[in-house]
Order: sequence, then structure tokens, then C-alpha cells
Amino acid sequence: MGRLTRIDRSAGAGLRRAVAALPGGRRAARLAAGALSPGFRVTVALMIARAGSRRAGLEALAAGVGAATAARLLRDRLARRRPGPRGDGAFPSRHAAAAAAIARATGRHHGGLGRALAVVAVVGLAARVASADHDPADIAAGAALGLAADRALERLVGERVA
Repeated sequence: MGRLTRIDRSAGAGLRRAVAALPGGRRAARLAAGALSPGFRVTVALMIARAGSRRAGLEALAAGVGAATAARLLRDRLARRRPGPRGDGAFPSRHAAAAAAIARATGRHHGGLGRALAVVAVVGLAARVASADHDPADIAAGAALGLAADRALERLVGERVA
């Protein structure tokens, strides 16, 4: 294992220990980690359903699906193990890729909502590290991929709205 991987694994383990030391910390991390994806799905669906935010919602959907698909393809090819008991790959995180892409796409149209989604993403993704779904590098790589996916979508659709 390389030096950077050891640092990454150590940072993830440190966060998990810190959260475990808090009363109810593990449960709170599990709840936050589990709520991330459904919360973003509902938000995107509501944006699509509402005429005034439909374009933002469709772009957020496209960016999120594109980012998650790219992350899945990379993850399956790289096959980096997770810190916890799950056997599937971890790097890059699909949740991080989708959340970052959705937050950025939303923020291009609705700045305040995009910033709120970014904050929710940070909390939920930190919880995914705390609950042993990922280590920090998995999240960072997924988020970078998500930002790049939305940037590519932005170039594809042309205009910048906000």
C-alpha cells in the first residue's frame, strides 16, 4: 500500500473513531449517509415537476446520472476496496459524483439552492466516510468527477444562466 493510500485510510479511520466516540454518532452517520441519495432524488424530481425550475432539474438529472455512470465505470475497473464490509469497489464514490454534479448544476440556475445542496452533500458525504462506506479519497475523487461532469454538461448546453 502506498503512502498516500495509508494517509487516506488513516484519515478515514480517524473520522470513524471520532464519530464512534460521540453518543449516537454511528447512528447519526448512518442516517445522514442513507438520506443523501434519496434527498437529492426528491429535490431533483421536485425541480423537474415545477415549471420555473424544470430546466435546472433536467440539467441536474443529466449531470448527476452522467457523473454517477462515469464513477461506476471507473470504480468497477479500479476495484479499490471499501473500508467497511461491503465487497464492491469504492473509488471514486458514485454518491459523491452525483451529489457534486447535482449541486453544481442546480447552483448554475438557483444559487441559493445550489449552495444549500452543496452543504447537504458535504454532510452526507462525510457521513459516508464515518459509516465506513468510503475513505476520504473516494469522496474527493467522486466530487471532482461530479464537478467535471457538470462542467462538461454546461459546455454542452451552452449558456450560463446564473
